[in-house]
This record gives sequence, C-alpha cells and structure tokens, in this order.
Amino acid sequence: MESNETGVGQEGPVRLLLAAALAVVAIGSFRRQKRVLAVLSGAGAVALGYAATAGSAESQAGPEARSIEPTSRSREMRCGICGEPIVSGQGRRPHAEYGTVHDACLE
Repeated sequence: MESNETGVGQEGPVRLLLAAALAVVAIGSFRRQKRVLAVLSGAGAVALGYAATAGSAESQAGPEARSIEPTSRSREMRCGICGEPIVSGQGRRPHAEYGTVHDACLE
C-alpha cells in the first residue's frame, strides 16, 4: 500500500536545520574575515528560517484564510420586480411573492 503523502509536513524542520547550518557557516566566515561569504550565508539563513516559520503558519491557516474580493455581477442582489441590481444604500424590503425588492418598486 503506497503512501499519498508528499512530505510537505517535513519541509519545515528541514528548512530550520538548513537555516541553522547556514547561520553556523555565517558566524565562522565572519570570524575568518570572509565577509562576503558571511553576508550571503547569513541572508540565506534568514530566508530559510523565515520560509520555515511562515510556511507552517500559512498551512495551518487553511481554508479560513480568504481574501476580500468584490462581489461578482452574477452574485449581486437584484430586485424581484424590475430586475435592476440593488446597490448598497438603496432601500429594499422582502416581499412574499417576489423576494427582495426596491422600496420604490412597491409603491
């Protein structure tokens, strides 16, 4: 029986270990006066450490994390009598026969 896991759950700890290794390289390079290597490995350690911690927070957020998007034309509320869209701020009422309608259409 084959496993369907892709190993995504193991990426975080691996990235943290790589970040720690790069941090050790950065410190050692800085002590040996190899500043370019120290800066590059330090930047890599910061990037991998951030990716390991931010990636796990995003995966735990799951479907609850949604962006706010404007409603599409197909989902906007329409008057049951005239068929025109009901925009925010317009008076509207529920109607037993037509559903939601403009106040002006009831008069």
